Amino acid sequence: MAVMDSSSTAVLLLLLASAGIASAALTWDRQFLDPHNAARNAVKVPNLSWDWNLAKYAQNWANNQARDNCKLKHSMGPYGENIYWASWSSTPLDAVKAFVDEKPFYNYASNTCKAGEMCGHYTQVVWKTTTKVGCASSKCPGGGTYTVCSYNPPGNYIGMRPY
Repeated sequence: MAVMDSSSTAVLLLLLASAGIASAALTWDRQFLDPHNAARNAVKVPNLSWDWNLAKYAQNWANNQARDNCKLKHSMGPYGENIYWASWSSTPLDAVKAFVDEKPFYNYASNTCKAGEMCGHYTQVVWKTTTKVGCASSKCPGGGTYTVCSYNPPGNYIGMRPY
C-alpha cells in the first residue's frame, strides 16, 4: 500500500481539475473511473469505461475480505485486480491514488519495477488493452476500508509492456 502525502494528492487533484473533474460532485463510479482515466491520459492510452458487472465482482470480493478481517489477498479470479486497504474511512480517490503513486517505480525502458518497490498496481491501471474497470469498497470490522478494482481484459503479463 502506498503512503499518501499532501503533495501527491494535490498533483492528482490538479490533474483531475485540469480535466474538468470536480471530485465532490462525482458519482461513486466516476470517483473511481476519472482518476484511472487521468492516469491513462498521462501516458496516452485509451480511457476505461465503467462496468457494473466488474463492480459487482469487486464488491463481492471486498465483502468477503471484510468478513475475513480485511486481509490483503487477491480473489484469483478471471480479471485483473488491484486491492487496497486503509486504516481510515478512505475514498475511491485514496485507493486509485495509491495505485498511481507507484508510477515513479516503473521503468518503461527496462519494463521493470525499481528494486524493493511495487509498480504492478500502476501498470494495471494504465494497461493499454484493458478497456473496463469496476471497483467497490467495504468497511473493515476493526476499522478502515478495503477496496477492490477489477479490470477486463486483465493486464500485467510477464514480458509485456503496459503501453
